Amino acid sequence: MSAALLSAAAVIPAHGAAVVNGDFEGGSLNGWYASGANVNGSSTAIVNAGNGYPALAGNNSALIVAMSLWPLGPNVTCASDPWNVACPLPVPFSPSGAGAPTFFSQNVAGRFLRGGFIAQDVNVAAGDTLEWLSQRLGEVSSGTVGNPGNVDNAFFVAFNGSTEAVVDLRGNVSSYTFAQGGLWSIFFGVQQTEDPYVWSALKVDAIAFRASDVPEPGSLALALAAGGALCWQRRRAKV
Repeated sequence: MSAALLSAAAVIPAHGAAVVNGDFEGGSLNGWYASGANVNGSSTAIVNAGNGYPALAGNNSALIVAMSLWPLGPNVTCASDPWNVACPLPVPFSPSGAGAPTFFSQNVAGRFLRGGFIAQDVNVAAGDTLEWLSQRLGEVSSGTVGNPGNVDNAFFVAFNGSTEAVVDLRGNVSSYTFAQGGLWSIFFGVQQTEDPYVWSALKVDAIAFRASDVPEPGSLALALAAGGALCWQRRRAKV
């Protein structure tokens, strides 16, 4: 009996962080802050087979698009960008209003042009791992990690107001583990950098924290009590 109780306690999933509408199955971006939604050629939207972009999982996925329709050059600045997307730089969702991660101003060419992202705040414990599915479309699909070059960027950013983690989604990375607990903002997005001619997009889905099979406090107490009872019975038998 004690062994059975211990086994049962070991497989009860712990309650951890949660992502709101991480599977987009409601057919909307509810729960997410969406930047670049239908603004001057960049967009964030829900897609599925009905509009030509089959979902990565289930029936719907989120799609973030960065269009590129205007020649840019080294002398084009935020103020001279005719779409005015980067003037001022996007001020994204951030925990407790802590401000934008530096990523949004310290990227290739020092500006975030014609891009978009989805974001939300999550409360995490140290060691929590966020997982997701993603697919790159357009020019960003040809980019390589660590090579800024003349290629667009797809990214995941985690920010808690002081610590900032940036994951280049041009690789095959599909998870991030939080070293610190607390309130974090998470971002998924795509951006134009220097190339003015080819659009880029990022499709994301199944954004969720990995379930960890650890005992809940009540179950752990029950298991320990059962173990104690077993030890007591064995000692009594020896007497």
